[in-house]
Amino acid sequence: YKGGEHMNFEQLIYVKSVYEQESMIRASELMHISQSAMSQSIANLETELGYSLFYRSRKGTIPTEIGKRLIPKILEILEAKEHLMLEVERLQTHITGKLTIATIPTLFHKLLPKVISQFKVDYPNVDIEVIESDRENIIKMLRNNEIDLGLIGKKESDKTMSLIHEFPLNLSTNFKLIVPAKSKLTFKDTVNLEDIKDYPFILYDRSFYHHHLKKFEEENGELKIVFRTHNPIVLLRTVAEGLGVGMISSYMIEDEPILNDEYIEAIPLGHPFDYSVYFTAIVNDNRKNETSLLRFIDYLKK
Repeated sequence: YKGGEHMNFEQLIYVKSVYEQESMIRASELMHISQSAMSQSIANLETELGYSLFYRSRKGTIPTEIGKRLIPKILEILEAKEHLMLEVERLQTHITGKLTIATIPTLFHKLLPKVISQFKVDYPNVDIEVIESDRENIIKMLRNNEIDLGLIGKKESDKTMSLIHEFPLNLSTNFKLIVPAKSKLTFKDTVNLEDIKDYPFILYDRSFYHHHLKKFEEENGELKIVFRTHNPIVLLRTVAEGLGVGMISSYMIEDEPILNDEYIEAIPLGHPFDYSVYFTAIVNDNRKNETSLLRFIDYLKK
């Protein structure tokens, strides 16, 4: 090959654009260059490769048979370049400082450990402190600027919170009653609170449940609470030992070995727990554009 420049990214980008638009005219308009300049640039590349990539048909400018084999490789090169630039950008983003995060237990146990370890690989200079708390307290701490980021669950019908910006995490859960394996409750499709009134009850001690159970107890008499715990693993083990039944979110018991080993079973709950909770990250309105917070929320979503 004599004369002209060697293969460059500009030519590859033009090929991608023509491939996507199926038209040299539209592609050149999008790239803000003249049609003849684009055409010439692609022709130079074709000369260097020794093959035509496109031909003109009634449908527009479309790949030749050889083009169909070579264009995917060109797209891969452009993708690899994009990954390279992202990596460089990461290295240049010297995010430092400290992030204080308050989270409800479900996300504390299931989501955060994975996310933090991944985030620390990419941003080793950020110190992260995690506080486990309940929803009301997390909102309060956020309003008082005691934390940078809150992770909570909310119902679809919950009102938006003033001066707080929400980032939905595209993650939701419903609730299950967990019972010892072979309990006669497992014959039911769904279980209402009335059905478990006479069973020993293990309370996963959170304001969230209190809120509902208190109301139920006022109307229907007290549940037989035999054990209270803040730790979901303790709850699962206590049920597995046959000491009672308890309530937990489905998300919490996904891939849970104790469930797969068939020591306990999970049954869908009926009224008043027959709804979903959506997990969301919350920050103060005036901090919703801070790079370190946005980056961390990105990792949560992934």
